[in-house]
Amino acid sequence: MKSEYSLSKHRFYELKHFCLQYPEWKALYFDADGWSGEGDTTSRDGIKRAEMASYIHLIEDCCKLVNERLLIFVATGVPIPDELQGDYQRFFWELSQIRN
Repeated sequence: MKSEYSLSKHRFYELKHFCLQYPEWKALYFDADGWSGEGDTTSRDGIKRAEMASYIHLIEDCCKLVNERLLIFVATGVPIPDELQGDYQRFFWELSQIRN
């Protein structure tokens, strides 16, 4: 029986791989300090930080909407405990609606 939060296999994998980039985005966000490199690093790094922040907040806000405990699981690929399976499905469904 399909859940009300069902997604196609490929849509789920697209969103899962999107979420697995979360640690990279956090690192890029903090590395973009506006002081490294040549040229107009302040504006380049500011744009990079804004982009990374939007991705980070999207995942964090979706987790807050469904269940804050999900963040560690969706951002790292750690196996989901059985009691969070329903919330895990709903998280990806909500994320799919927002990223549409």
